[in-house]
Amino acid sequence: MAAPRCFCGKIARLQTSWTEANPLRRFYVCPNSSGKRKKGCGFFVWVDVEFPPREKALVSWLLRRLKELEKDIGHRQARERKLMGWLILSWGLVMVVLFWQCL
Repeated sequence: MAAPRCFCGKIARLQTSWTEANPLRRFYVCPNSSGKRKKGCGFFVWVDVEFPPREKALVSWLLRRLKELEKDIGHRQARERKLMGWLILSWGLVMVVLFWQCL
């Protein structure tokens, strides 16, 4: 299916909804729109049909869970970087102590 033209006459941009109300649902918008502040010519049309309520709830839960896991990974990576810094510092102190013992 070819992309439709918006009211400006430009080829509409295909996007995907990540909201809980319409998870993973694709839609076309005016290419001049950029989020909530700038609506372009106001062109908007859904590509996909809406999920049935059970599937919508499941996909919404999966997206929430994915965000939680990504946040958890970020916290664990930050902790890993901090522990690596302490490990390197401790190695440095061990080397200094061993060096002074050899003198």
